[in-house]
Amino acid sequence: MEEEAWRSVDVIKNKKGEPHVLQQKVKVYTAGVTNESSGYTKPMLEHRLVPLDQVTR
Repeated sequence: MEEEAWRSVDVIKNKKGEPHVLQQKVKVYTAGVTNESSGYTKPMLEHRLVPLDQVTR
């Protein structure tokens, strides 16, 4: 079975100097469905910026 999740990569500041978290989408493989190891993650090409205060609540 495969699921998608977001992994935090780095903390950066936007043009206004506000801290944001750069996140990358990953596929997470669980045991039993594929030949991949349980918990194996595969990075995807999609990224997003999330304000730091939304991640640390």
